[in-house]
Amino acid sequence: MNMVHSPKTDIKRSIIPQFVGEFYRRVRANARFGSTFEGHIGDFWANVMLWERDYTSNLLQVHLAIPEIAESDFTRWLDLFKNTARRELGDEKAHVFITLARRIGLSLWIDLDMHRNPLVPRS
Repeated sequence: MNMVHSPKTDIKRSIIPQFVGEFYRRVRANARFGSTFEGHIGDFWANVMLWERDYTSNLLQVHLAIPEIAESDFTRWLDLFKNTARRELGDEKAHVFITLARRIGLSLWIDLDMHRNPLVPRS
């Protein structure tokens, strides 16, 4: 389903590249994230917000390939994301992006942790 307008709220495709571009500019400038995420960043936010299916990478596999990602990075990443969203999008739209980013980050961290520290040995 390719939409110009998000079914979740009044978010239009035209705001996504500007917001995501500014966020990743800040990520690359961040002392911790710049080196960790450089070369690993993929834009999948149109899929998240507009239900498009153009992003074909496996998010978990992309993050598993970056072994230096730690749990604390998710909190720092989300803080940077929240600050950028509020500055670039305004409260209502930022809230939607932040809520989804929090859910995605939590789910991704749980999956990463399960792969790195399985409770049951893999055969």
